[in-house]
Amino acid sequence: MDLAAVSIQAASCDGLLLLDFAGTLRGDRDYGDSLPAVAAFAAAYEPGVRRFVCNPLSGELFRLPLPNMDAEKITMPFGLLTQSDASHGPPDRFVVAQLCLRERDGQRVVRRFLSETGEWDEPPLFVPAEAPGWRAMPLHEVVAFGDRLWWLEPYFGVFSVDPFSDRPEHGFVALPRPLPNFDMEVQPELYRLLGVSEGKLRYVELTIKEPFMLYSFSLDDEGSSWKLTHEMRMHLVLPDKSTPRLDQLPWISAIDPFNANILYFQHGEIISALDLAEGERIGRSAFPRDIKSLYHGFVPLVLPPWLPSAGIYMCSFDMHV
Repeated sequence: MDLAAVSIQAASCDGLLLLDFAGTLRGDRDYGDSLPAVAAFAAAYEPGVRRFVCNPLSGELFRLPLPNMDAEKITMPFGLLTQSDASHGPPDRFVVAQLCLRERDGQRVVRRFLSETGEWDEPPLFVPAEAPGWRAMPLHEVVAFGDRLWWLEPYFGVFSVDPFSDRPEHGFVALPRPLPNFDMEVQPELYRLLGVSEGKLRYVELTIKEPFMLYSFSLDDEGSSWKLTHEMRMHLVLPDKSTPRLDQLPWISAIDPFNANILYFQHGEIISALDLAEGERIGRSAFPRDIKSLYHGFVPLVLPPWLPSAGIYMCSFDMHV
């Protein structure tokens, strides 16, 4: 397997990774050699791509079988969720899932692979009448939090589902702020981010016009409304003291999983860490020179102490790489 063609698409809350091998995209176009970032983007939605669940510390890989399913009209990226029978410890099962609008009948379904069955299926998604419609979404990391997977639609809100459920129900939480400063032609995924930190689901946004404002929110325990945790003005200036254009702005790359006050920003090859509580930059580093293809975000990863010895649980299945 050519690891240079592999992208990390999602992480579970207990340290497992979902990997896509972009070199196995369907069709004649060769993304892998010329445009790695484009290949990773396309692979996140594509059911025919070779996928693996990976333990990053033990090196164990489980290759998912390819699904044999109908064509889709609209899909969201795949995410990875685990469950454990104990309150703490290695997972006993996992699911890889995406939300999908099936082309042949317009049915909204959860396209999923369950480790306990070793098979793909498409249970119908039960959607409230007031839920917003779907459209092609920018690529965001699918966040595993609690017993659900969460997808950020950066113009409207956050979709969620329990992918283990026999009767999965569509969840939706509107974004906490309207979009007065957003142009529909910009890439909102660069300036709006969903993540998990200190045991809460977090949402962060940076406005792209002066005054440059940074907002941070946490989702309440009922999963229905947002609480503002930080609001600060960002003083963004270029070395010549001029105001940066849109293509010169840094973008939000990650929320620190252990400290919700720490955000990571990326500007080209430079990564900076900002402490919201202190209102100052606390670190700055450049990508290594041998990293040729940069992506706009990071996948935060929490590594529990039992992970090096934990296997990827499959019921009576052999592992294939």
